[in-house]
Amino acid sequence: MKKVKKHLIVVTVLAISGIFNFGFVEAQAASPSGELEVAIHWAISADWLDPAYSGLSNTSYLSLYLFHDSLLKPMPDGTYTPCLAESWTISSDSKVYEFKLRKGVKFHNGDTMTSEDVVFSIKRYKAGQARFIHEKTEKLETIDPYLVRITFKEPFPDFFDYLLPRAGNIGWVLPKKYVEKVGDAGFKKHPIGCGPYKFVEFVPGVKLVGEAFEQFWRKVTNIKRMEFFTATDPATRLAMVRRGEVDIATYLMDVFYEDAKKDPKLRILMPAGITRWIVYITAQWDPKSPWADSRVRKAASLAIDRKTLAEVLYPGCVPIGPLTMEKDPMVADIPVDPYDPEKAKKLLAEAGYPKGFHGGKFYPYNGPLWRYGETVANYWKAIGISVDTVLLERPAWVANRFGGKMKGALFMDATGAPAIGGNLTLLFGPTSYGNYPDVQALWDQYNKTVDLKSRKDLMIRLQWLIHDKTMFIPVTTANMPTAVSMKVKGNPFKVQPLLSLAGPMEDIELTR
Repeated sequence: MKKVKKHLIVVTVLAISGIFNFGFVEAQAASPSGELEVAIHWAISADWLDPAYSGLSNTSYLSLYLFHDSLLKPMPDGTYTPCLAESWTISSDSKVYEFKLRKGVKFHNGDTMTSEDVVFSIKRYKAGQARFIHEKTEKLETIDPYLVRITFKEPFPDFFDYLLPRAGNIGWVLPKKYVEKVGDAGFKKHPIGCGPYKFVEFVPGVKLVGEAFEQFWRKVTNIKRMEFFTATDPATRLAMVRRGEVDIATYLMDVFYEDAKKDPKLRILMPAGITRWIVYITAQWDPKSPWADSRVRKAASLAIDRKTLAEVLYPGCVPIGPLTMEKDPMVADIPVDPYDPEKAKKLLAEAGYPKGFHGGKFYPYNGPLWRYGETVANYWKAIGISVDTVLLERPAWVANRFGGKMKGALFMDATGAPAIGGNLTLLFGPTSYGNYPDVQALWDQYNKTVDLKSRKDLMIRLQWLIHDKTMFIPVTTANMPTAVSMKVKGNPFKVQPLLSLAGPMEDIELTR
C-alpha cells in the first residue's frame, strides 16, 4: 500500500481511540431487562429494514442502528467511528481502500461475519448513490477472511462520506448466506443483521419491535425490548406519553410542545440534527418557467421570515445561509438572506411579474412538517407567488422525491449529511433534478481533486456559485422537541448532532 494521507490518518486515529472506551462483549454486564416504548412521528417503510434498499432520510437510520451495523458510522466517539471495520488504510491517491474487519462478530442467526459478507453487501447495495459508487468501483476483493480491498477507477477522496447518514448506506453489512437463501422479499419480512437488537415484528404504519441481541460485539444492551409505535398526530403522541403508554414521544411542536413543558412528569429534550431545511426548485431548468429567472428565486428567498418561522414552528432553531453545519471545515461563510418582502416584490417586477405568478405544485416535507411548508407558501403568497400545496406522508414523499416525480415542482428538502460534500452529492447526484454547466464543471473538478487545500478552494467557490444563482433556498436548521418520561435515564440521543434518532440503541438506559 502507498503512504496514507496525513489528514486521513488523523481522522482514523481519532476514531480508533474511541474504541477503547466502548466496552466489548468480553466485558461483563448485566443481562438486558425492561422495555422501552416510543411514539414516533413517522411511518416506517419495509425498505428501511434492508440497508440495500434503505432511503437517505434521517428517520430511516432508526431501523439501521437497531438491527444492523456498518463498517464505520457516526457514534458518540466521532463521525467516522470504526465499527465492523476496526481499522483501515487509504492509498495516497485515494483510489485504494483496505478495511481490516473486526473478528468474532456474530449475525443474529449465529453466522460469523467475514469479508465475503462485506463484499456481498457492497455489491448488493441498490439505494441512494448506488449507481454512482458502483460505476466508480474497479474491483472488490476479499484479501483474506478479515481484510477487504476496494479499488476505484479514479481518485475517490470522498468515499467515507458515502458511508455516512444522508449520503449512502453502502457500508452496512448483511449475512450473505441468509440473504441468498430467503431473497430480498424474505429478508424484508425477517431481517437478520449484526446490530444490538434482533428483529421481532413489523406492522406497517403501526409498530416496529426489537429484542436485545446479547452477542452484539460492542456491548450487551441495557434494555431487553424496544417498541416503536407510529403516531403521526402530535396530540396522540403527547397523550400516549402522559398516560404512560410510551416512554418517549418525538417531535412535539406548537401547543403540544408548550403543554409537554408544563407536565412535571416529563422532561423535554431538544435533539439537534444536521438537517438543514431548504426549498428545491426543480422548475428552474424549464426555460418557460418564471423560476428560470434567478431574480424570481431570490425574491422567493427574501419573502421568507426565517426568524419568525424558527421561533414559532421550530423552537431552538435558527435561520441558515450555508447548506451544512458551520463546523464543517469545507463550509463557506454564506450570509442568511434577510426578510425583505418589498425588495422581493421589486425583483419580481424587474423579472416581468409585477402582479406575481402561479408557481406550480409545492410539496412540503412529511406530515409533521406540513405546517412549516404551508407557512413558507404563505410568505410567497404575500408577495404574489401562489402555489398548489400537495401534502404527502413520509413514504409517499420519499418515493416521489427520489423517484424523480417532483419534476417541474418545488419541494421542501432536507440536506442532512454531516459534510457539505455529502449534501451536494444528494443535490447533484443521481437523484438530482438538474444542474448548470458551470456548477457541474466545478463539482466534477472537486471530485477529481485529491489535494486537500485545492479541494477546499474548489468547494468554497462552488458554494458561492450556488448561492449567487439561488439554486436552492436555505431556510432553517432542525431539531426534534421530544417528551421523555422519568423512566428513561439521561439523554437517549447521544449521537449529536449527527443522528438525533439513532441512540445508539445499545447505550440507552432505564431508571427502573
